[in-house]
Amino acid sequence: MSITNYGELKSAVASWLERDDLTSRIPEFIAMAEDRIGLDLRIRPMETSVDVTISAQTASLPTGFLGARRFVLDNDASRIEYLSPQQFWKRGMARDTGIPKAYTIEGDNLVFAPYPSSGSYTGKLYYWQKFTALSDDADTNWLFTNARGLLLYASLLEAAMYLEDDEAAARWGRLYEDIKGRVNVSDSQDRFPVGAIMRSEVSVV
Repeated sequence: MSITNYGELKSAVASWLERDDLTSRIPEFIAMAEDRIGLDLRIRPMETSVDVTISAQTASLPTGFLGARRFVLDNDASRIEYLSPQQFWKRGMARDTGIPKAYTIEGDNLVFAPYPSSGSYTGKLYYWQKFTALSDDADTNWLFTNARGLLLYASLLEAAMYLEDDEAAARWGRLYEDIKGRVNVSDSQDRFPVGAIMRSEVSVV
């Protein structure tokens, strides 16, 4: 059985479970599997960017935001520094006006300092975004081409926990962790060619 879209994934989960009484629950298992994957992965296919208009002290985070990679002012590529909320408010920069130099995240908002002095600025936020939730049978994404086992085993793991089947949960959990590890290793190898120097990067989740 091929697994190339949401409809085929639902069929595969039903087949692997060998149960005909869980059809209505399978979309729930897959939805929870998507949440699990969103929490566990930070890979290149999840990276994207968005222009953020900075005309006030706050701006809304984009839909599906999981964590920031970097944030720059679009006009001169000056990096806007991330500060923890405690550092941000302790420095007192939020009382000043001028070109935004720092930001923090509170709730579902980006908060900037100094306060934009005149008009508006455009910032470009590079960030990790959760894969769009599957809903229609024809829906697909990068995982279906490159790591379909991750979706399948995560869904079966959620089903096993629903069924309170500890043995099955342990089995699917091991398979899920194995593929997750290989996906992360492959992404690191693709991002850093042989001989490249890897430096740590602080992310915000």
